[in-house]
Amino acid sequence: MRGFPLRLLASCVLLAVTSGVLGGSKMPQQVLDLHYGEVLFHFYQQDYFTAITHLMAAQQQELLKHHKKDSDLLLGGMQLSYGMLDEAESRFRRLLDRQSDKQVRNRIWYYLTRIAYQRGLHEKAYSTLLEIDDSRDEAIRAETAILGANIRMALGKDSEAAEALSQSSAPDGWEEYLRINRGIALLRAGDVAGGRAVLDSLGNQDADSEELWSLRDRANLGLGYQLLRAGEPEQARRYLNRVRLSGPFTQAALLGAGWSDAERGLYHEALTPWLSLIKLASYDPPVQEAHLAVPYAFASLGDYKRAVQFGNQAIGFYDREQHELETAITSVESGVLLSLLSQVRTGVSGGWLKDNPTLEDIPAGRYLIDVLSGHDFQEKLKDYRDLSYLEELLSQWLENINVYRAMVEARRQAYELRAPAIRNRLEKQETQRVNAAWQRLGQELETVEASHDPLGMASTAEIQQWKRLLRIQDTAAMLPDTERHRRILQRSKWLQGVLYWNIQTDYKARLWEAKKQLAGVESAVVEANDRQLTLRQALDSAPAGFSGYDQRIESLRKRILALISRIQLERINATRTLQQLALAELQTRKQRLASYRSQARYALARSYDELARNGEAQP
Repeated sequence: MRGFPLRLLASCVLLAVTSGVLGGSKMPQQVLDLHYGEVLFHFYQQDYFTAITHLMAAQQQELLKHHKKDSDLLLGGMQLSYGMLDEAESRFRRLLDRQSDKQVRNRIWYYLTRIAYQRGLHEKAYSTLLEIDDSRDEAIRAETAILGANIRMALGKDSEAAEALSQSSAPDGWEEYLRINRGIALLRAGDVAGGRAVLDSLGNQDADSEELWSLRDRANLGLGYQLLRAGEPEQARRYLNRVRLSGPFTQAALLGAGWSDAERGLYHEALTPWLSLIKLASYDPPVQEAHLAVPYAFASLGDYKRAVQFGNQAIGFYDREQHELETAITSVESGVLLSLLSQVRTGVSGGWLKDNPTLEDIPAGRYLIDVLSGHDFQEKLKDYRDLSYLEELLSQWLENINVYRAMVEARRQAYELRAPAIRNRLEKQETQRVNAAWQRLGQELETVEASHDPLGMASTAEIQQWKRLLRIQDTAAMLPDTERHRRILQRSKWLQGVLYWNIQTDYKARLWEAKKQLAGVESAVVEANDRQLTLRQALDSAPAGFSGYDQRIESLRKRILALISRIQLERINATRTLQQLALAELQTRKQRLASYRSQARYALARSYDELARNGEAQP
């Protein structure tokens, strides 16, 4: 009988550790910085790459004054989710140096512990774990307890792990994970009775969701196999019977149920679940082992004809499986994974895969299904997708760079076309003439104001009238002294006086208005001078600006091309890694199948010997 490893049950520990980057930390109730709200939008849309880039840009521009602490934690968490362990650890340690808030420090120490654990640095993880103080957040306490249990069990501190879990409480959705982990830790620590009691309680409780049903089945399955290893097959059968007949652990439970009966010599009863297994259209390890167990049971019952019949059936089954495995290995070696990977949607990055490649029309695809569902393969496949996403993004940026270059060239041509005419206008010195006229008017106005001469504020028409009256008076003075001429001279002087009086009456008003208009002209002249200066500077600096853009664009283009080359190389390496993982898994299955076949042939030979010894005809 193949032993059911306790670590298979213990793997549920990892399921309880959240894969999200915040893992129970509370987000701010109110977003005070617009750019941080934009980052959170992309984050909750699971567009993690955009969230990271926008967050880093906002931090560089110092646009997150109200959420600096939250943004640093969020960025470090997303880097951790992407597998950027060095960057995440460096960020968290910088935060730790300047952070005094207890809850934030707990969250940082948790992240540092998780990084060390992911790297397999269990001693370091344990030391950082001890830095985590008690948290008010039950979710954080639950996460820490489960992570701590993994670390302690990895270090062989099973009793300490059990003690820590027993002292932990959890909110809704966490309690069952704490209980199953506590039961595992107690069993590993040698407290068999305590561990069994915890797992028994979990395996017998009501379930209202698929998640809880799976946890219940896993607890019963693990407890059943633990009892089998402990030599208590009857008790093991009781727990194995609790496992659902339509769940993910059904086949393993049926196999174990058969062995629990066989261990007690109840081979007829053992055949019931085993015969059910070999009838399934499945090729999972429990079914493969059942093909070996059925002839074993018949041989134990002394029914060697049936043992030979099912032994030959088992060997035929293993031969077919061997051929399928060889086909699968050849397919992987020939590059079938490349066609599979081409089906992976790369329009998004980060998070877990929801679009596994389809395996239709692929030889031995059912084996690859199991390979693709493995944790290690999924992690590497996620990395491959992220690399593909980055390559697509960089390719888009490269196209944009070419567009920017075309824009710069279009503006350069427009400058070269318009610049000569602009310089010609500037060389005419129109502004200088306006400046001279404005200064002359200002001086004239100062002279008029200083002399208090009303005629200085007379209009053009009034000046013409004044000059006309003076000519009349000069002409009349030259004429003979007659009554008529004296009246003309007198009338012209009267009109001259009226005109002077009108001009003098409006003198101050006219002077104020002139000053006002002159001030307006001054503003216009200053503005015109500034614009002319700006225009000259723009004309002079434009070529240098174009040249600078050319250099920047070319520099960015080279950087993008270099990054694309690096990513393509990493994709090749990732593809090789995926291929190696697939081949390693298939080779492991091949070796196990070869072992089953060898045992089946040995058992078949013994059955033939027994038939010959008893003088019975071979079937």
